[in-house]
Amino acid sequence: MTPVRVLGLGSPFGDDRAGWLAVENLMRSDGFRALPKGLASTQICDPVGNNLLDAMRGANLAILIDAAQSGSAPGTVRRFEARQIEDGNEPCSSHGFGLSATLAMGRALNDLPDTVVILLVEIPADAEFGPAEDLSAPVAVALPHLTLAVLNEIAEWTARGIREPARSSA
Repeated sequence: MTPVRVLGLGSPFGDDRAGWLAVENLMRSDGFRALPKGLASTQICDPVGNNLLDAMRGANLAILIDAAQSGSAPGTVRRFEARQIEDGNEPCSSHGFGLSATLAMGRALNDLPDTVVILLVEIPADAEFGPAEDLSAPVAVALPHLTLAVLNEIAEWTARGIREPARSSA
């Protein structure tokens, strides 16, 4: 198992696949390929629920990338830590057993990595989720920013050292 796990969440449809595409872009990036061997791994997760807990198991840092509709400007990338969204009210997910409920369950079971960072890219309110839909322009423009955000999270975490507590972003 690798200490850092980067997980793309979503579905194969329209802007909801932003997390999946962000992981694919990350794996092709020079910055990710330059990381020390065995430091980080990536995975596409669908659906969220128990699969997500299994995918994070054994990691010290999990970085989750997903699409969201919260009313922010489309293409906006927002960063959260697990405790900020694990209330179970699902404000950031449209999945049946969504992200906040999964994180709350993982916390209750003492089954989360030491640090869980969630990067959400805002998708348009009128986003289409049909098969073979192209990404909206704001989400496509945000993909390189997501790659950079993930690499920055890994660099900051590595600089802190594996055993130090995560930074607060309240």
